[in-house]
Amino acid sequence: MTYEEVCKYAEDQEIEVKVFENPSYKTAIIGISYDNRVIYDYDLMIEDLMKEENLNYEDALNFLEYNTLRALSYMGSDAPIILDTKNWE
Repeated sequence: MTYEEVCKYAEDQEIEVKVFENPSYKTAIIGISYDNRVIYDYDLMIEDLMKEENLNYEDALNFLEYNTLRALSYMGSDAPIILDTKNWE
């Protein structure tokens, strides 16, 4: 699911969804949950930072952990979901 599809879905359903804005992680969106929370892929978020912000892997990881993941608790119960699948088997 693309950023544009999320916006279109929210408009069609007449709902508000919270998305990240700075950075936007637009290429890391993978869907919307049953309770209308945007779902981001953790690894794609890192890739997005590396590409869009010209960061190396370690700097992108540190930025994501410190600036984005810590902010989730302040975004409320409808905060985006970050899905980390690298440890799934």
